[in-house]
Amino acid sequence: MTTPVPPATGEPITIPLWPIVVHGITPPRIPTIQYKDPDGQIWDLSDTSLDKGYVCTAIAGIEGIPVMMQTIPMLDGTAIPTIYIPQTGTIGLAVLITRPASNSQDDYYKLLDAFARAFLNRRKENPAPGYIIIQRPDRPARQIPVYCISGLNTPEVGLNDTTLYSLALATPDPYWSDVTETSFPLIAPNNKGILPVGPFPATPIVLDPAAVFGKTSVFNPSTGLIYPDWWITGPGTPIMKNLSSGRQWSLTAPIPAGDVVHAVTQRGKQMIVDTTSGQNLWPHLVTVGPHDLWPLLGNTNNNLSIEMTGSTPQTHVEMRYYGRWSRA
Repeated sequence: MTTPVPPATGEPITIPLWPIVVHGITPPRIPTIQYKDPDGQIWDLSDTSLDKGYVCTAIAGIEGIPVMMQTIPMLDGTAIPTIYIPQTGTIGLAVLITRPASNSQDDYYKLLDAFARAFLNRRKENPAPGYIIIQRPDRPARQIPVYCISGLNTPEVGLNDTTLYSLALATPDPYWSDVTETSFPLIAPNNKGILPVGPFPATPIVLDPAAVFGKTSVFNPSTGLIYPDWWITGPGTPIMKNLSSGRQWSLTAPIPAGDVVHAVTQRGKQMIVDTTSGQNLWPHLVTVGPHDLWPLLGNTNNNLSIEMTGSTPQTHVEMRYYGRWSRA
């Protein structure tokens, strides 16, 4: 690293923000904060230059999640815990709005209008979430859906060219999720040699006409349950088991050769449809309990068993998912 030479008297000294090495120690980079509004526009809240006219001045509520605990009281004064589950939370976000680089007061008021729309989480007369996206230097970006519930009516301060918003953002899903999807082919056509991709280790099951089932494992390092999407290419009748949780689901009717079935296990969005024919396969779903469209258990190795009666070398099963985390 070269030593900077001080400029002549009267000239400004430029100090690099990153990297700066002090006694051989490199300080961590600053996380970036973005907001993706319901229209898909990205607001870079970490731009301290204020060229765009806005910057995040403070954020809270991203370091963990609240929980709810219920107990049964005992006669001796103790209690037996019965429920301990994550709860929805609130993120506090402070954003400074000022004149953008154009230094136009007209542009300032246009920015206020755009900001108010961005955090009004309603589109086509329905709730529409935005997403807070945090990118730390040591990990992939994570995001969480949010709804602004207070703070948009903040009065302007200063000389009509500065407003400091203090927003409360409700998080209906208490967990953060990866921005990038991970996918694994768990049953691969043996004539293609497909290997798994992504950070989570898994061993693909390669079927041939003499093998209709196999076992594999997927390690979920994230702290939350993962609800995968399944993409199943026929032929075959699937029986999907998570041996670690004891849950399973299956279909009563075989998937025709070449047809692709999409199964969504996420709570509130569950469906099973043949994307090739457009047929709704929900009536053919077989489950024993309400949780049998099972998730991957968090922070553990999930042992899976996949059966495909009537399979051929063209049968293909792929799992896709987003990791879920208790912290940004």
